[in-house]
Amino acid sequence: MNREKSNNLELLAPVGNTESFYAAINSGADAIYLGLQNFNARGNIENFDLDKLKEIVQYAHLFDVKVYLTFNILIKNDEMEVALNLVRLALNVGVDAFIIQDLGLACNIKKYFPKAVLHASTQMGIHNLEGAKFAEKFGFTRIVLSRETPLSEIKRIHDGTKLEIEYFIQGALCVAFSGNCYLCSLLTGNSGNRGKCQQFCRLPYEIEGQLGKKEGYLLSTKDFCMLPSLKDLADAGVMSFKIEGRARRSAYVAQCVQTYRKAIDNNFAFTEKDITDLKKVFNRGDYAQGYLKGEKIIYSEIQGHKGIKIGKVTKFESGKRFNIVNISSNYEIHAGDGLKFIKNGREVGSIGVGDVKLKGRDQLITTTSKIENGCDVYLTLDSGNEKRLLSAQRKLKIEARFIAREGEKAKLIFKCKDKKASVLSESVFERAKSQPLNYDAIYEQISKLKDTPFELENLSVEIDEIFARKSEINNMRRVCVEKLINELLKKYNYEENDEKIEIKFEKKSKKCSENLIKIENISKFNEIKDKTNKIIFSPNKFDLNEIIKFAAYCEKSDKEGFLDLPIFANEKDILFIKNILKNANTLGIVANNYYALELMDANKTIIGMGLNIFNNFSVDFYEKMGVKDIILSKELKPSDLTSFSSNVNLYMFAKGRDEYMTLKHCPFKEFFGSRCEKCKFCEGLEYKMQNGKRLVLERKKLSSCQFTLKSKDQREIDFDEVGKFLEY
Repeated sequence: MNREKSNNLELLAPVGNTESFYAAINSGADAIYLGLQNFNARGNIENFDLDKLKEIVQYAHLFDVKVYLTFNILIKNDEMEVALNLVRLALNVGVDAFIIQDLGLACNIKKYFPKAVLHASTQMGIHNLEGAKFAEKFGFTRIVLSRETPLSEIKRIHDGTKLEIEYFIQGALCVAFSGNCYLCSLLTGNSGNRGKCQQFCRLPYEIEGQLGKKEGYLLSTKDFCMLPSLKDLADAGVMSFKIEGRARRSAYVAQCVQTYRKAIDNNFAFTEKDITDLKKVFNRGDYAQGYLKGEKIIYSEIQGHKGIKIGKVTKFESGKRFNIVNISSNYEIHAGDGLKFIKNGREVGSIGVGDVKLKGRDQLITTTSKIENGCDVYLTLDSGNEKRLLSAQRKLKIEARFIAREGEKAKLIFKCKDKKASVLSESVFERAKSQPLNYDAIYEQISKLKDTPFELENLSVEIDEIFARKSEINNMRRVCVEKLINELLKKYNYEENDEKIEIKFEKKSKKCSENLIKIENISKFNEIKDKTNKIIFSPNKFDLNEIIKFAAYCEKSDKEGFLDLPIFANEKDILFIKNILKNANTLGIVANNYYALELMDANKTIIGMGLNIFNNFSVDFYEKMGVKDIILSKELKPSDLTSFSSNVNLYMFAKGRDEYMTLKHCPFKEFFGSRCEKCKFCEGLEYKMQNGKRLVLERKKLSSCQFTLKSKDQREIDFDEVGKFLEY
């Protein structure tokens, strides 16, 4: 499956239900991605069962459209067997690849289904060459890069690996680094890493600090639109352009695919109308190009779909039962459209349009809602446009030949692409006594292909003066269609994995009884050195002299010292880290992202919480690499720990402040006009939720900055099954 790098570009569409699937196919997608009802990151949408998956895969393959199945969540020990059997059944129906987050699941797929194609999900957080190299060595053929990945790193990955590179180009933008957002999980138990994100980032917040106060949707990002950057992405090495939006409407899927299809096929050319068309179907914040151009990404005024501005409310008339809204607009509003009303940058109402009347230059709309005079009017649903979008058809052209001789069975031949199928009539055709069969009558029956993937392009007829029932020709057509479908699908690999996977856990005896302690300031070293043999230093500022000092403290006290590596690192950051480890060569590392595995000495590496270790199979993978210490995912509960057994030291978060999310944007730039050359960063900035809970912003600085939102207070958990990981 891993193909040579070329100029072949793939347009990859999101599919959340059957209607979206046909919208993607008919609009020109090269590939689609979707999920089953379990084990995918969009657990709150319709998704698909296995029967429907089989139907969809076969239909897609007729158009040479690939189907990628999302298994992009973390898997618990007691779920692994069920997940693997779903993989088995998905392979049997011809799924082309699996999008994976959990390394333990990926290990098992490689073990039981070595021919399966694996794509590394964006939830794995791969964003640099070093992380990509790990994925390639492991056996992934493609990486779905995190949205934070800059062009320079895309080029490094393209030049340094043979991996296919997939990149998001349109849709919702997560404010937190992919795979490392724990806000919903830690506050409610509903985890984005388990397909149950509640989108707390879309709620109103209040921030307060030394630079002042702000209110609004302060963690809610704009949607991203990479239409202006497609050529740059392709030149850097992206071969699959991915549209986000499995939870969105089928018209959204259709519009995005049609717009990007046109741009890709026309050397990346686009117009302002193309941007407007995209905004009609979903527009949060008038778009940004993600993290690619250093733009502001937060849109604090309006949380949802804004649409496009089309006019202004000139008058509002209140009635006993119904109200009248007068709208001045050059845009012709229709029944079935959706409108949103915005005043002073804030949404003040929305309506579905029932009836529209013209009065001079105004359009009058009847509604039960109260709308303020002077509001700006935005179109959020163009009913006519949506019908046009969903009317698109994609058909395979077929050539047909019909041969019927007196005293013989008739023959129908279909040809599509380089494949042929033929069928004989059940009966022998006799000479007609009156009204013999003619071309038009045959064409009428053979061209009835509306409910099939085909369209008749050409029909040749060779007939004597014979009689035939329409029903017999219709039956020949139906049988020939089925045969042609089977011929076209022969090139695809539909496996037969009939044997059910059964997993037996190997019990291992080791139990970890020591503590693992992390400090952010080396002034705490003496306070904790007698409580543990292993100390992690997690500085907010990576200062070479401070880290060398920490290494010396550890050596003098006969302690094992480890440097806590950040979740995100660009090329300069990695060079900086390598220099630190060279000068403080007695230190080990805590690996919180896959790039760190390329820098590690296994005997001096702790697998950190950032790598989301959720099951024994991931533990076994790292044990085979020679790792001796692993911190399990903070999303596991004490009740989950009883299923773990290992020959390495396992730890779990027991005391400290929760890290809710990692942010790559700078809040001081977003809200207070800061610039890197004139940084306004100051400690103590807090985000306040509607329920009063406060989140503290902290910065981690290498050559670049990243931020974490942490709980203000410490949390303690009591358990005995594994070792304790403590923060001081």
